[in-house]
Amino acid sequence: MKILKAILLAAVCSSFLATTSFADEFGTKEEAATLLERAIALVRIDKNRALNMFTTGDGGMIQKDLYVFCASSDGKLLSHPINVGGNVLNFKDSEGTPVGELMFSNAKAGATIEVTYKLQRPTTGSDKEYTKTALATRVAGLVCGVGYYHPE
Repeated sequence: MKILKAILLAAVCSSFLATTSFADEFGTKEEAATLLERAIALVRIDKNRALNMFTTGDGGMIQKDLYVFCASSDGKLLSHPINVGGNVLNFKDSEGTPVGELMFSNAKAGATIEVTYKLQRPTTGSDKEYTKTALATRVAGLVCGVGYYHPE
């Protein structure tokens, strides 16, 4: 009987840990805001090094499914884990929301804006779209942001 209880306890604990680790793979709004604050500080210290760190993830700049992206004044992505060189001004979601234009027209230095849109979660391997919000600001002549998916 003791062995059966131990096996059941181990099974329950392992299923709890599996659920927790799955939930932990996605970043929260608070974590996105914290990552953006770190990014702003790094850009102010050394813009070129910061952009490289954002792209490579060095220094913990990619966390879970959160990453920093920055674009120049013409919309060209200078940092992004997979899309450096792309133009954020051309980015519209499947519903036609002009995500890039909204970021560029509303982002201001010293303030954080939110732009919400629909996007697939690449880490899921599914075509399903989820609601995502980008927190964005202007710093050192760039528009930088971090996006997070809403819990659904």
